[in-house]
Amino acid sequence: MKSLLNLVQSLSEKILDHYGENLKGIVIGGEAIDTLDEKKALLILLILEKVHKISFYAREEIAEYFIKKIEQLENYFEYVKKYGQRPLLYFIILDPSELSFHNPIVLYLLTNGKTIFDKEKLIEKEARKINIVNINRVLKMGEINKGEVIEL
Repeated sequence: MKSLLNLVQSLSEKILDHYGENLKGIVIGGEAIDTLDEKKALLILLILEKVHKISFYAREEIAEYFIKKIEQLENYFEYVKKYGQRPLLYFIILDPSELSFHNPIVLYLLTNGKTIFDKEKLIEKEARKINIVNINRVLKMGEINKGEVIEL
């Protein structure tokens, strides 16, 4: 995990240098963190001010910009040499106001991810609002009749 975390640290520093005060938080998670396998996918949640009017496609271009910046680093070359592939980094870039939408992937990161930067404790505050209840069963909508009450 050391080489992947070194890349994440370099990436985070570059994002912080570029965005400064507009960077509000960074959370990492996903299969790489869950299994401690750095060849697996790593999800990176970036909380950036003033991106609410930017399309999700354009936000991915922001992510690619920073990936291109770390591709020139020695620790990136070491990772590629060690594993024979580009690190599987997937970004979710949100405005602070969009955190409260509670998209499933964001909920997963807020509850299971590792916060590596939380300038104004936005991530911590939002994570405290989340109440996850595991119902231990699958609800098949096709098997429910109109007007039927289902106990969860």
